[in-house]
Amino acid sequence: MTAYSIVLKPVYSRPADSLPPGVTLPERWDSLSWHQVETLEAIRNANIDVIINTAMTGDGKSLAAYLAAMTNYTYTLAAYPTNELARDQEKQVTGYKAQFKPKNDPQIYRLTAAILEDFIETKKLSSKLAGLIDRANNSEILLTNPDIFHYIHDFRYLRRNQAGQGDNADRLFAKIDNSYELFIFDEFHVFSSPQITSILNAMLLIKHTFPGKKFLFLSATPNDLLQEFLSRCGLRYYAIDPVKQDAYRFSHTDKWRQISYPINLSFPQQLEPNLRSSYDWILENAETIILKFFQDHPGRSKGAIILNSIASVKKLVTKLKAIFAPLGLKVMENTGLTGETEKSMSVENADLLVGTSTIDVGVDFRINFLVFEAADAGNFIQRFGRLGRHEGFDIYQAYALLPNFIVERLFEAEKHPLEDGETYDRITFSNAIRDHYGYVNEFRQYPKRWGAIQSACVHLELKRFYMQQTYSQPAEKFETDIENALEISIKQMYAQLFRCMEKEKKKIIEEARSFRGISQLDCGIYDATNRDEPEKERFKTYNLPSLLSNFYFEWMEKADFMEQAKKAGLGISRFDKALCYLKLTGYREVREDWQFYCSRDDLREIAQSGKVQILKDLEITGGSNDITKALSRRGLVCFISDRDRATLRAKCGLPIHFQAYGLSDRIHGKPNYTIAFGRSALLLETLIWHWKPQEDEGWIC
Repeated sequence: MTAYSIVLKPVYSRPADSLPPGVTLPERWDSLSWHQVETLEAIRNANIDVIINTAMTGDGKSLAAYLAAMTNYTYTLAAYPTNELARDQEKQVTGYKAQFKPKNDPQIYRLTAAILEDFIETKKLSSKLAGLIDRANNSEILLTNPDIFHYIHDFRYLRRNQAGQGDNADRLFAKIDNSYELFIFDEFHVFSSPQITSILNAMLLIKHTFPGKKFLFLSATPNDLLQEFLSRCGLRYYAIDPVKQDAYRFSHTDKWRQISYPINLSFPQQLEPNLRSSYDWILENAETIILKFFQDHPGRSKGAIILNSIASVKKLVTKLKAIFAPLGLKVMENTGLTGETEKSMSVENADLLVGTSTIDVGVDFRINFLVFEAADAGNFIQRFGRLGRHEGFDIYQAYALLPNFIVERLFEAEKHPLEDGETYDRITFSNAIRDHYGYVNEFRQYPKRWGAIQSACVHLELKRFYMQQTYSQPAEKFETDIENALEISIKQMYAQLFRCMEKEKKKIIEEARSFRGISQLDCGIYDATNRDEPEKERFKTYNLPSLLSNFYFEWMEKADFMEQAKKAGLGISRFDKALCYLKLTGYREVREDWQFYCSRDDLREIAQSGKVQILKDLEITGGSNDITKALSRRGLVCFISDRDRATLRAKCGLPIHFQAYGLSDRIHGKPNYTIAFGRSALLLETLIWHWKPQEDEGWIC
């Protein structure tokens, strides 16, 4: 198979003209970058609420974020979209502390849901609320995820009974927001409109209850929806864009810091747009291209393969280990199903690291060889940005495994932007990728239709009787700002909210209020596929459709699963709401063919209603009877369309991981319908609600 190839020029970052007051650089540091100083000065500027730093990958955005904490007693809470990135940043921040030696000796702590659960059990604390307060009291720098940040400001960790009586709404968020001065959101581009709305709600709540706080967003590929919202509400933002400020050069410039090295980038041709083409290409070229690179450049070479599918990674690792082991080279994996022990070791110890999005989002590892897939243009730029960041290699080589139609747009179509064998600067190349990759829906109507449900819930809490004396003015200001930002009416959202609650569709409201969506189809799994994995790390969760397609498994009773998890020393609350419990025994070489079906007489009527539903009696053609029974009993938040999945994907520009599946009205029938679950159901509804019959009443319930 032939390939087009280009060369990317090196990148140099402009140094700052001078250091800000109060900043002393560690020994052997010549200067800071322009954008780092600009970020620190913006944090110190009382007239700026939100800073957006769009410096290139590898240009030191993390240092820009933590300069305030290292030089000026700035208590900082940082939110990272993946646990792997948080772990990586914990090492980075610890390194900054060792170099800058801040006088207040800030304590650094990393907090995930699993760590919080274990911390509560170890310390014998009464609740997650107590655990979060303890960490806030003892961590000047707290590294967590945006999920926890969101749930703090959605009042989820409070101790209340079913009637809603118990802790005041400010029991936790007031403690957290009073403790920290700077809130960092790293790599926030990986999220879309639902998460942007959630964070906006939290920022406006903080702004009006604890004024003067700062918010910093770090992303080389930012989403402009956030800036649109900020421009319409009362948050004053400042964008730091080194590209627009001519702060990058592509040839050596005196005193400018090199942040990226020249890269050879190849685009294999004729890859079909299907789930298996990248996997097959890697297998076919495992020895002739991948292994050969390590043989031709022995010693220090390190590589990574980043794919979209966990199942593909799992299957490839076994095959690649057999090829690389005779040369003494380590192949390791890093995915959402990889145990924490191997994850923590893989970035440092692997000669060839094979992973998914757990390693492409901001993780800083030293490689000079990269093979990658990309779901969209932003994902391409992000993953490609893992390469060329570190000196010490004689060559940097990448292979972009893109569908044939995208390669044709880039190299063959009329007015194609790239020529085989040519050299390009990084900005020109990134723009070409953005312009020619293809349309992916951003769901820009979601904030109005569903995101504002959470806004109404926040406002409702501030208006409660026991909160009014303290928060009456903040409630009014929050209402004004969120209405301007989202262009909605809080009172109208109240009406929709209460109507859904009256109709006992609380699950839909819970879905709308969640951060990434409630994982309705997640199963508790005991992973028996890796004999070397510690027992405690074998207990995981994974979604049913992927399990059915890619894995061999055995049924487990809930009681047995929970008992084994307890014996392994795990807190088990995270598994309590799983759809079912399975033991993974192996990986399928060929994807299993299965589908959802629903034999209800009113299925067509449901599909034509254009409404989000809570549906029971859903079944599957694969798996086991036990799984089907568990599925049919559960009331699932879903949206059913009478258009088939291929039509919807093409017409609506649905993202690659969008949870939409074919649905039939009988066990072996043709899947003429499409069903989407959870958050995907709400997103799909925002796109095609107007396709429903005109006589339909209401749009939420």
